[in-house]
Amino acid sequence: MPHYKVLIVDDSKTVHTELKSILSEINFESEDLEIEQAYGYEDFRKIFVPEKYALVMTDLVMEKDDSGIEVINHIRHICNDSRTRIVLMTANPEKIPPDLLTRDYDINAYIDKNKTSDFMTKLTVISMLKTYKDICSLEKAMTSLEKIVKEAPEMNLSELLINAFFQIRTFLSLRDSKLNITSEIFVNGERIFPPKNIRVENHYLPNQYNYKINIKHNAVKFSLYTSRDLKAFESAYVNSLLKNIESAFVQKEGFDVEDEFVLMISKLVEARSEETGEHVNRVSEIAKFLAQLSGHSSRDVKLIHGAAALHDIGKVGIPDYILNKPAKLDDKEFAIMKEHTLIGFELLRNSSLKIFQTGAVIALEHHERWDGTGYPYGLEGEQITLESRIVQIADVFEALTQDRCYRPAWPLEKAIEYMNDMKGKQFDPWLIELFNKHLREFVQIVQDKQDEEAN
Repeated sequence: MPHYKVLIVDDSKTVHTELKSILSEINFESEDLEIEQAYGYEDFRKIFVPEKYALVMTDLVMEKDDSGIEVINHIRHICNDSRTRIVLMTANPEKIPPDLLTRDYDINAYIDKNKTSDFMTKLTVISMLKTYKDICSLEKAMTSLEKIVKEAPEMNLSELLINAFFQIRTFLSLRDSKLNITSEIFVNGERIFPPKNIRVENHYLPNQYNYKINIKHNAVKFSLYTSRDLKAFESAYVNSLLKNIESAFVQKEGFDVEDEFVLMISKLVEARSEETGEHVNRVSEIAKFLAQLSGHSSRDVKLIHGAAALHDIGKVGIPDYILNKPAKLDDKEFAIMKEHTLIGFELLRNSSLKIFQTGAVIALEHHERWDGTGYPYGLEGEQITLESRIVQIADVFEALTQDRCYRPAWPLEKAIEYMNDMKGKQFDPWLIELFNKHLREFVQIVQDKQDEEAN
């Protein structure tokens, strides 16, 4: 069965025929797409199942001028389905409600039927499927960690380690369906998986990775055999998941997620972005120092340091052509980009782990402004959490001092001038005062991280 299902919602049989023909030429992850059809909002309601589809492509004007908006509202707000990607299609762009771009509908792309080509339609669909795959991978990574934290104290060691392998295999397969992966697991030199009576033949898989941890005085060796080299963040996922197993057994209560795991999750976004891979590291370090200066406890400083890395996690749901556009975004593109705050919040908010709960709030609020002119909700002053105000300053200062796909880095003096010009407008005045008092240290953090990246 195909993994990727696409639902076309349009009242025109001609459009259905044309789109089916275009989509039938797409082969994604070595599979053809499975296409289903609905001929209006009411027809859509009868067949739609939340999180069944990778992509819904809906017309705007059907039974009514805003039937497409009803489709989107049903997916996002009635069914609370934030995973499915949505493309809004229209031959009548003038009928798009003027305030649509400011509503939190999480529309992921637009197609103007009068201007698009078959090629651009294919590119849009493929981009949507990529973001869907990355969202599924991110959710799986978080679920794996939560499962281990919850079940580690109750499960015996062998059971937990075997379960961890299947979690790892599922995650890596989501990232790459062509990847073959097997494992051998040893505890104190004795193989527990596969069972001793089963002969293991891994010679057909050319790559071997060995991970070692100690759990309650037991030496664990976790060997993976793969059909290709693992990417850095894939190996980091395995390593950090195993480290969290180690920590969960020891701590049981007050469990702290390893920073490496949080950074690995953030790399899922940066793997798609052309921005520097060290962005989240620098933002986290700046936020950590500012949190210390603002009087947070050492435990809360550690929490902010980790959660800050998740501030842009919602960009996992933003298509590549917007994420890496080497020019200013137009209004529709910027409206889609702004949705990353809501996407990040939705991805993280239901976690039982404190670091993800804090990350959810930071992801939602880090583009709000002190004067109330930010997004997504126009929060003002201390309505914005202190953690989010801290990360916003770290995020903006880091961004200004680095090259981006749409502009070169600003000179340091200009970046500092901007931070002060935005005091009381974009930024919390008190935090900017702390920033100015310790400016030399903040600049040093950025420069130190740049040196590390260069080496």
